[in-house]
Amino acid sequence: MKFCLIALLSLRTHESLLLALGLAIVLCVPTIAHCAEESLKIGVNSDYAMPLIKVKNTETSRELQSGILKELGSEIANELERKPQWMLLPKRRVAPALIAGDVDVICHLNEVWQPAIRNDVWWSQELYRSNNVIVTLKDTKTPRSIKDLHGKRVGTVLNFIYTNLDDDFKKGLIQREDGPSNESNVQKLLHHRLNYVVMSNIEFQYYKKSYPNLVDVDFGLDSIMTKCALSKKSKISLSALNRAIENIKKSGTLERIFKSYY
Repeated sequence: MKFCLIALLSLRTHESLLLALGLAIVLCVPTIAHCAEESLKIGVNSDYAMPLIKVKNTETSRELQSGILKELGSEIANELERKPQWMLLPKRRVAPALIAGDVDVICHLNEVWQPAIRNDVWWSQELYRSNNVIVTLKDTKTPRSIKDLHGKRVGTVLNFIYTNLDDDFKKGLIQREDGPSNESNVQKLLHHRLNYVVMSNIEFQYYKKSYPNLVDVDFGLDSIMTKCALSKKSKISLSALNRAIENIKKSGTLERIFKSYY
C-alpha cells in the first residue's frame, strides 16, 4: 500500500505574497507490516540432568538439546501460541530470575523447594509426582528401612536437599557422597564405589532402561507434586498457563513425553 504526499512549492516576492503552483512533487512511501511472533521465556535449572534436560556444551555457550523439560516447555509454548525461548539457569539463579521477570516460567518446581519465593510468584496446577527412591544393584542387600543405610556410602547430588535424610547426613549416620549428577553416581554404584544412590523416581525409570541391574526401594522420601512457577511480571496469565497444562495432560501429551524416556 502506498501513501502519496504532494508537496506544493510557493514563490514569494519582496512586494507581495503570491501563491503559485510551481511544482508538484509526488513522494511515494511504501509501508510494510511487520508481525513478530511473541516468545515465552522458559527458565531451566541447569543443575538437572537427564531425563529432565540434556545440555550441549561448546567453547562459547551452553545449549538445551532435549529432555522432558524441553518437550514440556515446547508444548506449553505451543498451547499459548508463543515461540519458546530457553534460558539455562544455575539453581541459585532460579528464584531471582522469576522475581525479576527475566523468565516467564520455570517448571519442575514446588513451593517446598522454593520457600523463599512462595508468595512472590504464581503457582500453576500440579504437573506430576516426584519422590526420591533408594537405588542399588540386584546383588546388593536391599534396605528395609532408613536405618539400614547407616554406615553406608550414599550417592547424592551437590547442593541438593534431601529433607527426609538430612538429619542422618548431618549426624554422620549415613555417609553422604556428593557428585555433580546422578549419572556420575550411577557409574560409581556400578563400579561398587557407592552402596546406594538417592535419586528421583523419574530418574530411576530413565536409568533402569540403560542399566537393568538397578533396583529401587521406595520409602516415600520427599514426595512432592511438581508445578510451574510463573513470574508475576509475565504477560502470561495464570489461568492461561493452567489451561495449557490441563490441555497437555488431558490430551495424553504429558504421558507420551514421559514414556519416550522410559
